[in-house]
Amino acid sequence: MLHLKNTMASVKLKFKSDKILSDGSHPIVIQVIHNRKRKLFYLGHSAAKSQWDEDKNRPKTNHPDHQIIKSRIKNAILQIKNIIADFENKKQQFSLDDIEKNFKNKGSTNTSFEGYCDQLIKSFKETGKNGNASVYQSTLESFKGFSKSKKYLLNDFDYVTVKNYQEYLIRKTNISKDKKTEKKLTANGISFYLRTLRAIINRAIKEGLIEESTYPFKNISIKSEKTRKRAVNKEVIKKVEELDVSYDKNLQFNKDLFMFSFYNRGMSFVDLAYLKVKNIENGRLNYTRHKTGQLFSIKITEKAQTIIDTYGKSKEVGDYLFPIICRKNNEYLDYRNAMRFMNKKLKNISTLLKLDVSLTSYVTRHSWATIAKKSGISTSVISEGLGHTTEEITQVYLDSFENNVLDDANDLITNMD
Repeated sequence: MLHLKNTMASVKLKFKSDKILSDGSHPIVIQVIHNRKRKLFYLGHSAAKSQWDEDKNRPKTNHPDHQIIKSRIKNAILQIKNIIADFENKKQQFSLDDIEKNFKNKGSTNTSFEGYCDQLIKSFKETGKNGNASVYQSTLESFKGFSKSKKYLLNDFDYVTVKNYQEYLIRKTNISKDKKTEKKLTANGISFYLRTLRAIINRAIKEGLIEESTYPFKNISIKSEKTRKRAVNKEVIKKVEELDVSYDKNLQFNKDLFMFSFYNRGMSFVDLAYLKVKNIENGRLNYTRHKTGQLFSIKITEKAQTIIDTYGKSKEVGDYLFPIICRKNNEYLDYRNAMRFMNKKLKNISTLLKLDVSLTSYVTRHSWATIAKKSGISTSVISEGLGHTTEEITQVYLDSFENNVLDDANDLITNMD
């Protein structure tokens, strides 16, 4: 248990199980007692009771941000201890408010933006969130291009800094690898970097490293453009399904992945890549979606079973179903390379079928939803089928749906006959 006592003050980590936040979790705080008075320092993090180890007084590994929280706790307690020690060494009288004031100031003043991002990226990698790590790393590199030799602290971020970075992105020109073409960032590219930077700043505010009153994005407008619709109609999906590419094993494999995704509510490529034999139970696919952590249970259709039989023969329970991830400790790289290769092969299939749009790994998900809508399936069933959680009111209503409702919808959508 993290606990410090001295002649003047005590510092202790507390899990406030008696206080329930709006999402049902409980705040994680540091309690400081000085002159028989108590003050709680909120760290901007919380956990469910099932995510907190009471014996060790720390978050469990099932908490998605456990590494970040443990690091934040360690740093915060060390800062408070040092603040108290400074006061005591100087033999100064101090109050809990004095400790709080110094704590907030030191937190933001001493934390560099680059160091904070590195910490987040490291934590994402340790918890298997390689996609998040890649996004944050890309944004950090972009910001370093803007800042050049200047090192920014977290409390350096204000409206002017963000506005200057936005203008830098607007002016920025990307040069191709062969240095033959130049291309400015698109509106969506600019939006990508600004939204990620905003997420980093919001995290820092939540952790108490930046004052909420100085929020730099208050008057920043982040614009994006609507992307081209990725959905194709049922006739196109049927053409892919009936296309004979057995003469090319790479085309066949990626066609099978495409169709398997469609047969299973537009399963995302990352979930295809990490799908294991053990996820097949009693005629159903039971797996946790990488992006959201939601548990999916999908009835295996006859066509999906045929693909499973093709690639799952003689495999152990713990093996990956599809030969996508092949190297231990290089799972993310294998998955990304395989997705790029799949999109390349799907482009070849698009050419063979003389389609006016190029198929990609994203098409199945959008097409499943669009075909469902045209088939008369209600938006609420489609939302649950895709695992959408952004529409909170809809999601609460959707909780009443049973698997058989989604199974019937999936049968209707994927039936090509």
